[in-house]
Amino acid sequence: MYRSLTLSLALTLAAATQADDMVWRGDFSTGDLSQWDNLIHAQGLSVQDKCTYRGDWAGKVTITGDEEFLWNGREDLNRTEFKYQPDAEYTREGEDTYFGWSFYLPETLTESRHELGYWESDQSWQQIFRFNIVGSTFGFQASRAPEPFWEETDFASAGVWRDVAMHIHWSTDPEKGFVDVWLDGEPKGREYFQTLANAEDPMFVQIGILRNQQPTPETILVDNARHGHSLEAVLADVKPSESVSCP
Repeated sequence: MYRSLTLSLALTLAAATQADDMVWRGDFSTGDLSQWDNLIHAQGLSVQDKCTYRGDWAGKVTITGDEEFLWNGREDLNRTEFKYQPDAEYTREGEDTYFGWSFYLPETLTESRHELGYWESDQSWQQIFRFNIVGSTFGFQASRAPEPFWEETDFASAGVWRDVAMHIHWSTDPEKGFVDVWLDGEPKGREYFQTLANAEDPMFVQIGILRNQQPTPETILVDNARHGHSLEAVLADVKPSESVSCP
């Protein structure tokens, strides 16, 4: 009996500790979109319970080539996204952010570039770095750079839940700023570059689909978005990738 009570207490404390390690969650556990700060073209955003990474709900992003998904009429900004903006204290010079999210593609995306997760500066609206999908290839790129740092073939294949986690060190100095990336819990290494647009503007992240206008309807599921106080907290929510046939 005492052993059972001790184990129960230990599990409760572990769960409480992990919860305390989280700054924010965007895991759709509320069954709606209320965890997110803003919805870009909300007509393409919803929740569903047929296919999830964890829990009972996941976000669904659906885009078409209709004009309603153009941002200010620009054909190069066919988009619909979830937005999370941390408190400014987390993205100041010299600070660190630990962040991650999971995604699932019911069908492989087209061979044009899709920006499914990127960090941008508030007020000055400068995209600083992003993750791209081209077909089934997943890549990481500083937005001002002409080419990605790296690309991972087949990481964006259809029918597989994937997880992306990162440790961001914020700096206007390209020799100090860096991003470490983990794909499904496996490290891809550290890339140094200017991670802050300037010393004044806080940063936010948008997750969904941003692409040039095209007629092909496309869908991506998003789940398990989280901002932690530590890398350990963010990586604790990662599980092995697996093929899933979702309705």
